[in-house]
Amino acid sequence: MAYEGVIKSVGNNQHMIIRDIINLHNGGKGFDADMTYSIGAFYGKFKDDDGNEFEIPEPRLKFDVYPQGDDVIKLDPWGSWPIADNSLDSIMLDPPFVISSMSSPAMLEDRKDNCMISRRFASFYPRYEMFETYEHLLSEAYRVLKPMGILVLKCQSTVSGGIQLMTPWYSCCVADKLGFYTLDEFVLVAKSRLISGKVKKQQHARKFHSFFYVFQKDNPKKGKIGYWKRDYVKDADRVAALKDSVEQ
Repeated sequence: MAYEGVIKSVGNNQHMIIRDIINLHNGGKGFDADMTYSIGAFYGKFKDDDGNEFEIPEPRLKFDVYPQGDDVIKLDPWGSWPIADNSLDSIMLDPPFVISSMSSPAMLEDRKDNCMISRRFASFYPRYEMFETYEHLLSEAYRVLKPMGILVLKCQSTVSGGIQLMTPWYSCCVADKLGFYTLDEFVLVAKSRLISGKVKKQQHARKFHSFFYVFQKDNPKKGKIGYWKRDYVKDADRVAALKDSVEQ
């Protein structure tokens, strides 16, 4: 699965992005586990933009809250994963992002206008349930990964009830506080999106992109970033001079 070209941060083929992540950050190997396997659409044989075939191997362990195959292990959405601490080298995670009550028309199985995303994936309701779920998933991933192990998280922002929910930004903040280092970022650009006819007045940009974040557990580089604190002792004189100039 080796690829000798330049690996770019932006693309419109998610399988090429996953291939590049595997080659760049996982030693060319498949993932140890996929915790949101669904129907396994990430894995198999695919073609790149030049028509060359490549393969993304199946993960060794497959999990999902709603298993759709006999070899997929059912996962308790709020329970501990049935995996030992510090035991995996790599994890794929693609949690849902739909905000909708299970009793809403879009989520009812017998509705002809039921959207594909609602049929294939569970939804969150109310909104905070999504953020709590993401916290839980990231926390469990940190627990079961070995030091320097990687977590690949696919996520995207969404709008619910006219409110913009910046899920990728929130996920990065949670991951950082847990101890992950954000090793890399890839942007998947959609070629097209369905536009609901129910929206009469647009309030936010229609999202044509999602992210693949690569988080690494306990990478010592994380301690050199200083997102949440500054070394005021080291820069005491500069800070004092700046404060005096502002006050004057």
